[in-house]
Amino acid sequence: MSTAQEIATPSMRSPLNYGWVVVAILFVAQMLVIGITSYGFALLVKPIAAEYGLPRADVNIGLMLLLVGMAVSSPFIGRMLDRVPSRFVIALGALIFGAGALTVALTTSLWAMGAATLLLLSTGTAMLGPLTASTLTSRWFEKGRGKALGVVSVATSAGGFLVLPLMAALVEQFGWRTALITLGLLVSLLLGGLGLLFMREPDDAAAAHGRPRSQTAPRWTARMLCRTRDFWLIAISIGLLFGIDQALLASLVAYGTDRGFSLPAAAMLVSAISGSAILGKLAIGALADRIDLRWLLIALALLTEIFLGVLLIQPSYEVLMMASLVVGAAVGGSSPLWAAFVAIRFGVASYGSVMGLMALIQIPLTLGALRYIGHVYDSTHSYGSAFHMFAVAALIAALAILPVKTEKSA
Repeated sequence: MSTAQEIATPSMRSPLNYGWVVVAILFVAQMLVIGITSYGFALLVKPIAAEYGLPRADVNIGLMLLLVGMAVSSPFIGRMLDRVPSRFVIALGALIFGAGALTVALTTSLWAMGAATLLLLSTGTAMLGPLTASTLTSRWFEKGRGKALGVVSVATSAGGFLVLPLMAALVEQFGWRTALITLGLLVSLLLGGLGLLFMREPDDAAAAHGRPRSQTAPRWTARMLCRTRDFWLIAISIGLLFGIDQALLASLVAYGTDRGFSLPAAAMLVSAISGSAILGKLAIGALADRIDLRWLLIALALLTEIFLGVLLIQPSYEVLMMASLVVGAAVGGSSPLWAAFVAIRFGVASYGSVMGLMALIQIPLTLGALRYIGHVYDSTHSYGSAFHMFAVAALIAALAILPVKTEKSA
C-alpha cells in the first residue's frame, strides 16, 4: 500500500467510525427522554390524580398534550436539523426538556403544568427523540444504514427497561415532583454536555470522499400521498397498533396496583414489555427482509389480541409477567415495521415526508385511545370494556393491511 493510500484509508473510514459515537449519544438521548415521558407517565397517573382529585381520564390529558406537542413541533425540528449543527440541536433540546420537567415539577397550577408539557417538555422530547435520531443516523450511514437505524431504535425500549425502574424508585422514595426535578437536571446536564462536546457533522467528510448525499428517486408530494390508498391503509393500521400500545403502557401500572401489586412490581410489567420490545425490534428488522411485511403486522396484531385476553381474565402476577414479555415483541416491532413499509412502498427519497404526514394522521388514533381508556375506567372502575374495544381495533389493523402492495418502490 502506498503512503497516499495509507493516509487516505483512515480518513475514509473515520466518518463511519465516528458515526457510532453519534449513534451512542442519540441512543442515550432517546433512552432518557422516552423513558421519562412515554413510559414514565404511567408512574404519575395515580399520584397526580390523588393530589388534585382528578379522574384518570383527565390526568391522561397530560400525555395527550405531550404527543400533540411532539407532532406539531416535528416539522420545525426537521427543518432545524437541515440548517443547524446537530450539537446545538441536542444541547438546546436538553435545555428545553429540563426546563419543561422543572416547570411541571415546581408549579402547582394545572394550567402551567399543561402549558409546560405542550410547549417545553414535548419540544425537548421531539428534539432528543426518534425524529432526530433517525435523521442524524441516516446521514452518518449510507452503507449499513438499516443496521444502524435498528440499533438506535432500541433506545426507546431501553428507556422503559432501564429508566423506568429508576424513576419508579425515585417516585416511591421522594415523590413524583422530586423525581422529575432530578431527571430533568440529569437530561439537561448530561445530554447538553454530550451534544456540545461530541456531536459532529458527516457532510464535509462525505463530500470529500465523493459519496452522494442526495436522493435522485422520484419524490412523493403530500397531495399524491393523500390520493394513495396504501398511504392511508398503512397509516391507519400502524396507528391503531400504536394507539393500543400507548394506552396500555399508560394504564398498566395503574391496572397492576388496582390488582393489589406493589408500585415497583407493577412498574416491572412495563419494564418487561420494554425489555422484550428490544428483541422485537431486532427480530422484526431481520425478518422484514425475508417475510411479507403484511404477515408480520398480522402477527403483531395477534400478539396484541392475546395480551388483551390475558388482561381481561386478570391472572396471577406470574402469568401477567409472562404475557408482558411476549407482547413486548409486538410493542417493539411496530416501529421498525412501519419504517419498512414506508421504505418499500414509497422509497427513501420521500421517507421523511411520508413518515411526518403519517404521524399527523396517527396522532388522533393515539389520543383517542388514551382518552378512551381513562374514560372507561372513570365510568366503570374497570378497564374491561376498553380491552374489548382494543381487541376489535387490532383486528381492524390486521385486515386493513392486507391490500397494501409490498413490492419495492422505484
